[in-house]
Amino acid sequence: MRCKKYERFLLRSFDGLLKEEEKTELKKHLESCVYCQTKKTEYQTILSALKEKNFPEPKPYFWERLQPKLAEGKKYDLWSIWKQWALRAIPASMLLVILFTAALMLFIPPQKEELSDSGDLLLRNLDPLQETTILLEEGKIEDKNMMLIFTAMEEKNSTGRYLP
Repeated sequence: MRCKKYERFLLRSFDGLLKEEEKTELKKHLESCVYCQTKKTEYQTILSALKEKNFPEPKPYFWERLQPKLAEGKKYDLWSIWKQWALRAIPASMLLVILFTAALMLFIPPQKEELSDSGDLLLRNLDPLQETTILLEEGKIEDKNMMLIFTAMEEKNSTGRYLP
């Protein structure tokens, strides 16, 4: 980890941008670190190879054409900005939806549903058919009583009409 710091010092030293205290620190480190010594020799061979090459001169008016382009800077297209924002917003919104549904499921207690009579019987391991026959038989007794009441009323009212 410390070698990365000294490698940056080494690169800056080739450009002559090091301060005196950084130079002494780099020199002291190079005396003890073999890795940085090999890096220094590699960088020096690369620089010497680049210095030996004769690079062609730029075309006429190259710098005059380049300067306005550099000064112009990068113009941002509104559509590209919107597209970048939308691409980032999709996962974020999906994450929010998932977190919202998880919060709803965790913090809102489920409402208890009332069981029907047959569901209640099944839950208590009772036979719903047996219970139903008992209820139907009770209904037969009521039907018989109602018939007796209406026949008694008919006998009192001989017109055959039901009275309210």
